[in-house]
Amino acid sequence: MIIGIDASRANEVKKTGTEWYAYYLIQEFKKIADPNDQLILYTKEPLRDDLAILPSNFKNKVLSWPPKYLWTQIRLSWEMIFKKPDLLFVPAHTIPFVHPKNTVTTLHDVGFERFQELYSKDTIGCQTSQLKQIINLMVRILTLGKYGSNEYDYHRFSARYALKHARKVLTISNFTKQEILNIYNRVKRDKITVIPLAYNQERLKTKVSAESINNTLSKYNIIKPYFLSIGRLEEKKNTLGLIESFQILIEKYHFAGQLVLLGKPGYNFNQILKTIERYNLETRVIRPGWVSEEERIILLKSATVFVFPSFYEGFGIPPLEAMASGVPVVAANSASIPEVLGNAALLINPNNPQAIATGVNSILENQELRKKLIALGYERIKKYSWENTARQTMMVLKRP
Repeated sequence: MIIGIDASRANEVKKTGTEWYAYYLIQEFKKIADPNDQLILYTKEPLRDDLAILPSNFKNKVLSWPPKYLWTQIRLSWEMIFKKPDLLFVPAHTIPFVHPKNTVTTLHDVGFERFQELYSKDTIGCQTSQLKQIINLMVRILTLGKYGSNEYDYHRFSARYALKHARKVLTISNFTKQEILNIYNRVKRDKITVIPLAYNQERLKTKVSAESINNTLSKYNIIKPYFLSIGRLEEKKNTLGLIESFQILIEKYHFAGQLVLLGKPGYNFNQILKTIERYNLETRVIRPGWVSEEERIILLKSATVFVFPSFYEGFGIPPLEAMASGVPVVAANSASIPEVLGNAALLINPNNPQAIATGVNSILENQELRKKLIALGYERIKKYSWENTARQTMMVLKRP
């Protein structure tokens, strides 16, 4: 059997949730794939680093011809016309227009349907302004005015297209499966399979030296104690509410430490910067941006509390990483988060900055609560591993 995999996200240098999901699946597939099957990894550029170390039945196919944009819909579709595999797996919800009948995809969440106001309506692409307008007009005409060429509409279109045309759709939590069934009421329940995500056990087991900790904290002007949040800096992740809660911690509870926001800027980032300036928190709210994996693990292990106040998540890997690092977690009681974290995190109302601040402060002041959450966290993470995720995924892929 020839199995094609869209590995373009796994091959990104600056990975976030979806990219790490694709990366770890491929790394585990290398260990468990049937040697009689051939696996083709489609990418925009040659595979990088350890991703490029391939078993004999794996092959990297670089689809590098122009145009630079719309790689999935143009280059991958073109490949499917002439050299279609027996099965195509896309570990995100954007499948090419031309694809095998046997196509499996992963729909991670449908937050764009629930919180459309938190997604950009700006025309996507790096073309000239005039070309953007032409492309947007063409998309409007082709879709009879239903969609434009912006991030929000592309999410909506690609999700509906994948749900209609894929043989099987994977998702990452029972919450998200139910959301899909509620929103897209024509989708059959048995078309959706839930396979939970995991976290990187091996990398988090790595011991970090005192010198590397000091060097990393010094590099980003971070002073302990600090509480940490990982995720795109945007409204959907509730970054504004987190900053508001940090101000309450300072004013009401006299917290003397810092807040470290680890992630790339997202939608409405300017509002986040204005809020930081309004409270004069420029030296207290640290934004390292994208950091190396080694630095990310150091910042995780060195945090006093990990905070995950997101309004909407399909799963949520960073809290599991914090638990594996021995850091207590304060997280939102919304969407899939309670399903994933269970009683191993202190769950709070993400709409209430005071509740976030109270949750963090309770861990700072109550050592028994802190120890309890750390112990529960270590127990909770035993449920999740990339090996299990990959084995369950391969079973679905190979199922007739």
